[in-house]
Amino acid sequence: MKVLKIVAINVVIFLVLFALAEGASNLLFVANQVRRSSGLSERFHSAYDSTVGWASLPNVNVPNLYGPGVGLRTNSQAFRGTQEYTKEVPAGKTRIVCSGDSFTLGYGVRDDEAWCHRLGALDARLETVNMGQGGYGVDQAYLWYKRVGMPLDHQVHVLAFITDDFGRMQTDRFLGYGKPRLAVRGDSVIVTNFPVPRTTRLSRWASLQDHAVGNLSIVRLYRRLFHNNEEGVPADTVAARTKATQQVLSKLFEDLANVNKAKNSQLVLVYLPGQSDYKTERLAAEWRKYIAGEAARLGITYVDLIEEIRRDVPPTELDAFYLEDSHYSPKGNEWVANALYKRLTPLISK
Repeated sequence: MKVLKIVAINVVIFLVLFALAEGASNLLFVANQVRRSSGLSERFHSAYDSTVGWASLPNVNVPNLYGPGVGLRTNSQAFRGTQEYTKEVPAGKTRIVCSGDSFTLGYGVRDDEAWCHRLGALDARLETVNMGQGGYGVDQAYLWYKRVGMPLDHQVHVLAFITDDFGRMQTDRFLGYGKPRLAVRGDSVIVTNFPVPRTTRLSRWASLQDHAVGNLSIVRLYRRLFHNNEEGVPADTVAARTKATQQVLSKLFEDLANVNKAKNSQLVLVYLPGQSDYKTERLAAEWRKYIAGEAARLGITYVDLIEEIRRDVPPTELDAFYLEDSHYSPKGNEWVANALYKRLTPLISK
């Protein structure tokens, strides 16, 4: 009995020390986030926009934006890269417009390493246009495409998104920055919080600190225990927001399908895999099922890369596909480009 008691005491001591160590490391991680949150990288190449909240500036060159030798440039049309695009598609080319968030922009990698650029480099017949914007929800990506992407002739429009992009549609703020919000009224989509109000530097800083504190394990545990999710929102409210967001998405997809059909272009919806999507269905499952249903209803192409990355990439190799901040590494961007190319090949002009 004495031996068992000693063992039990040692186990308790070990668990307490482990919990303290985990808590300390978590606090250090959050403290580092707070220290680094004086602003976002997008502030060096984007500016306030009354229609979409913020958007890239034209003719920007930030050589070391993401680190030594890892920069970002935009052309005169505010698209990532230096290539300029005529309204008409060059002879013998298939133009693919890539719209989406920072995963499409290529956050953390060079211009030529973003998956949209890598896609174009795979086939001389392709011309790709990177319209990705950091922090966008699907709503902003839609509005940005309608404003600057739709005027360009193209044969394929790839609308790419991650799971977080749907949550971004449910608010008129993102990390303290104002953004428009879409809603369905009758049979139409309306834009609210427009023109988008400017925000102060102090409000943006405070929002970043709140986001960092939300990453504490104890905060996430509390929210899950009392609200069934890590955002601290009651489950019935989450369900109502999800339904409203899906109603908006249905209208957006219908409009984009019609717009592309009128332009003799094909809309392609692409679900990009976040690092957590590989291991769990908890967040993405409902959205994947919904998107698949909408694509089938509208007769448009849907590419679910979550399923493909689980099939193609062993768990031991997954970390190499993501940067420390969970955006795609050069290898991850290359994988997305290759996976998409296989699915888009039938759409390329002969």
